[in-house]
Amino acid sequence: MLDTEYIENILKGKDGLEFQKCAANYLRKKYGGTFQEVDSMGPLGDGGRDGYVLETREYFAMSTWSDNIATKIKNDYRNCIDKNLEVKKFIFVTNRKIGPKECDVIDELKLANQDIKIETLSHRDIAKALIEYPQREVLAILGKPISFYDDKTVYFEECMDRQLTFTLWESIKDSMHVYLATIIFGAVFCASFFYIEADWAKTLCFILTAAVMGLYMSRNMESMRKYKYAHKILYLMFTGRLEVQNEVVLDEGTHLTIKRNSTWNFTLNKRSIDCIKRGCNGKVFLYTQEDGTMIGRCEKDKLNHTFRVDNNFYGELL
Repeated sequence: MLDTEYIENILKGKDGLEFQKCAANYLRKKYGGTFQEVDSMGPLGDGGRDGYVLETREYFAMSTWSDNIATKIKNDYRNCIDKNLEVKKFIFVTNRKIGPKECDVIDELKLANQDIKIETLSHRDIAKALIEYPQREVLAILGKPISFYDDKTVYFEECMDRQLTFTLWESIKDSMHVYLATIIFGAVFCASFFYIEADWAKTLCFILTAAVMGLYMSRNMESMRKYKYAHKILYLMFTGRLEVQNEVVLDEGTHLTIKRNSTWNFTLNKRSIDCIKRGCNGKVFLYTQEDGTMIGRCEKDKLNHTFRVDNNFYGELL
């Protein structure tokens, strides 16, 4: 069974974006759809907030800095009130210790802006809140499996060696050679079918096309390896199946999933588990069912060795 100290230690050990992701997961669970995560816009920054709740005008700044925390609080606060309208509450989220120096800065800011509430949310506070949540929700918020689940529940882990982050434009650019080759082959096939009558001429046309395609692919092999399924990503986006922070199956043939980190930024993952069915040593990969939900199927027996998979990639043996 999970305890507060264990959760606290996990959150304390996370740095940078890892802690920010866990904190955002918790706030999203607490506030539901009203919590909006903010991505840093390069040199423009994030406007002094990593997330906000528009209805209540609460703004969250997240940090794992261990040096000069007081300065970080002051800078994020001023940046937030300068760049956001009607700030009613500023909350500094951190997994570092808030000491007397930091408390003095917070008191100073409160006196200077008495209409705005200032609070801190530490990893200890999050751990105390999480202990009241169902165990599987805690595991999902922490972003990785902890070995406290039952014998029939497994977690489809990411293969870090296959993980790749890119923008939509990079996906289109890197997929272009595959699309051009497909268009050329299709055009030649249609032309030979409709405009060439002699069988020998059709055969010659196909041989020449195959030779040119082979040469084209060999000369662009490096680019072919970067293929990123741009058309599938666009389809998932336009059909509403790939919202920001969602991850879905992208290609069943290669067992790849796609996560939409922000509006135009994505990460490719490959997730799998070892089958826990008695006597089986196969690998279980993810597939999409007709209703859009995910299911895990073992390569050794796709019909009988199946797993019900939720949106956090926890699978239950059926």
